[in-house]
Amino acid sequence: MTIAKDDLRKLADKALDAFWHVIAKHYPQATSGDLSPWCAISLQDAAEDAIEEWIDNNVPATKK
Repeated sequence: MTIAKDDLRKLADKALDAFWHVIAKHYPQATSGDLSPWCAISLQDAAEDAIEEWIDNNVPATKK
């Protein structure tokens, strides 16, 4: 099964929001959420790759 790039990006954004919510909850003393641009891009790319692979490996293809 394939997922449209725009849908994949939106799904990764939602997943990363939940991820950062957990991190921020554990570190309430943090006053910002800054990452370097390279780290932010790498994290987004890794999340999208992992989601796409998970879908390919676990969601059965449907016939049209």
